[in-house]
Amino acid sequence: MKLFRLQPNKARLRSHFSLVTAAGLLALSGCGNGVDMQALPAYPEDFQRTYFEAQNHLSKGDFDLAYTGFLACLELQPEETSLRFDLAKIDLERERFDAAMAHLNAACEADKNNRWYHEQRAQTALPLLQSDDALADLTFVQYQRPGDLDWTLQWSLDLADAGAPEQALRLCEHYESLAPGDPEILLQKLYFYELLEVYEEIYENLESAVIQHPDVPEFKMQWAQMLQATGQPDRAMNVLKALADADPTNGIVQLELAQLYTEFDDIERAQIALANAFASEDVYAEEKHEILVQYLQIIALSEANPQVGIDESILNALEELLDIALNRHPDDAPIRMVAADFEQARGNVAKAQEHLQRAVEVNPGNRLAWSNLIALEANSGQVERMAQHSMDAMERFPLDVEFALMTGMTHLDLKDYPTSVDALQRGLGLLVDDPELEARIAAMLGDALHAMEEDERAAQAYERSLLLNPDNATVLNNHAYYLALSGEGLERALECSTRALELNPSSANLMDTHAWVLYKLGRFPEALDYITQALISSVASGPAFLEHDGDIGLAVSAVQGEQRARCRGGCGEHLVHASLSVRRGGRERDRLRSRRRDRGRARGSTSERRTSRDRR
Repeated sequence: MKLFRLQPNKARLRSHFSLVTAAGLLALSGCGNGVDMQALPAYPEDFQRTYFEAQNHLSKGDFDLAYTGFLACLELQPEETSLRFDLAKIDLERERFDAAMAHLNAACEADKNNRWYHEQRAQTALPLLQSDDALADLTFVQYQRPGDLDWTLQWSLDLADAGAPEQALRLCEHYESLAPGDPEILLQKLYFYELLEVYEEIYENLESAVIQHPDVPEFKMQWAQMLQATGQPDRAMNVLKALADADPTNGIVQLELAQLYTEFDDIERAQIALANAFASEDVYAEEKHEILVQYLQIIALSEANPQVGIDESILNALEELLDIALNRHPDDAPIRMVAADFEQARGNVAKAQEHLQRAVEVNPGNRLAWSNLIALEANSGQVERMAQHSMDAMERFPLDVEFALMTGMTHLDLKDYPTSVDALQRGLGLLVDDPELEARIAAMLGDALHAMEEDERAAQAYERSLLLNPDNATVLNNHAYYLALSGEGLERALECSTRALELNPSSANLMDTHAWVLYKLGRFPEALDYITQALISSVASGPAFLEHDGDIGLAVSAVQGEQRARCRGGCGEHLVHASLSVRRGGRERDRLRSRRRDRGRARGSTSERRTSRDRR
């Protein structure tokens, strides 16, 4: 259980070894570990040549060739222990820890006082979970550098990160035995005490540290945290107020004060302290972001409970903190995203968009910022901006299915069909075990391919979608209609339109498609029944409905006229009568179309054929 915040000053510490690049390896070779270059003339020519070749391979990152070269040098000069060190470094690069340890053991045995060998062996022991062995080597090195504080701080952190906080504590204690009285070592020890959950030791050491080091505010700060954690808030408040009076700009103190004021239910003072903390450079942008997110969560909970409502003071507090945070950290993408959420919640879409646009500019690798920006543009109907940003995001995140889908969808709406097809095909290629999304993308791909008059590929895409989701009425409808338009696969078109109507029997759009498929199959009376139902069910019939109605009506009239002519012997008089009947039928259909168009205008709608895109 974490009682309070005890953090070492990691910012001032540096990593002491880099074994992932050839440059890092060469840097280590220059730290007194490699073959003495001045002594090289004393070695045979073949040794020198082989050694330089190995170093050249190492500089190029050819580790296998370098390793072979150093082994050859070791055979020529077995007493040259630095070669063992070189071989160990390459073994570490290849994560061959046992082999590296064998070389380092040999090097340390041959040159017992070489601190580089011992230090590297300690580094190698950590991945092997040999923390006691690492500690033994490190304490040996400490005797050679008793006052090197940074070295001890860094190595103790490395031990702790390797899962050995006890050994890390012992290394700090060994440093104290060599150079006592350093407050930073004590701070580090407190951190390890916390990891070990030795809270009595923390309490005792802090209490004495406050007395012994009155000029170190970190001890008073942590003492206040300890008092608060142990149920002594009044004493903690006194300590924090004294710290704040001594240094009003200390943001960490202001944060702790804000928390304590909140526990005392003094919201006004808590807000003042928070504002002071946000204005301070002592508080990282990440911490400020976490606090801002907490405010957003409070607002979200209030919105989810209308009976409670949103406290205006919370909104005002968040707005104030956002202004301060943005002023202090204008290029912090996460804070910009919080600001965007806040402005969007208030209905300020333009401001929200500005924040998100800034977020992707300052941190183009922030995927969530791109996603939020595109979603905002989608919700506000900014199709062209959405299309451009989805394309930018797809190029930046080429393995992201979402951005490929958004690019395909937006360019489909913009009738940029080649771009849409490319993006949708990319999305399909990236999918792994997501049949629902695959069906959706394949359906859109069918729409785009049909628009490009690639009917065969469009049909394949629709069939792929229906294979994964056979009961999608929209896809069934579109597939049936486009098959009917092409005049190919009419029986399959009938299957699709029939199934679509079974799923949604009240849809005028589906009735129209079914009527058109029946018309294409020459089943005119059935087609007339369905187109009539579609016209009756449709609130406002578009041109497609009316055209289909007219074509089907003419076909029915022609058939009826021809039938009557045949029944009466097929004389010329009756053929003329049939012709006139067709014409009268056409005029009646024209009048009906006119009435329907007038009704549509009165209702403010002239709906075209709807496809899957209209439903997204």
